[in-house]
Amino acid sequence: MKTISPNLLKFAGTALLLTIIFRFFLSHGIDKDSMSIVILSAFLYGLAMFFSGWYFGKKDREYLPFYDVGFRFHLATYLSHNLISELWFVFGFNSESEKISIIHITALIWGIILFFHFLFFLWTRKDAINDLDKDDLFE
Repeated sequence: MKTISPNLLKFAGTALLLTIIFRFFLSHGIDKDSMSIVILSAFLYGLAMFFSGWYFGKKDREYLPFYDVGFRFHLATYLSHNLISELWFVFGFNSESEKISIIHITALIWGIILFFHFLFFLWTRKDAINDLDKDDLFE
């Protein structure tokens, strides 16, 4: 079963790019002590990630219509965001006020949510045949 589709890879690339842009403006906003830059960058990042996930997810379903309740895209987002955030600190691009512990706490909490999404993904697979929704197959 092919689970890494071209649309998932395009989404992951988009997520990496959007996360780099977000991290830049987040660190810049923290350095300038500008809450409006921080809030605006977080809002626009969330919006851009949502719409890119929606766009590539919709195209992915047309390309490879299996039943995964968005787990692959959630996992790609988690990996992209946390990879860029860790590297942001490794290369010293972070603001002096930012602490790496916030990245780790965010990754932990998000990882727990991702784990429950994975359990939900496994639970919904019982309603699928070869990763295709049974209701869609027999209509």
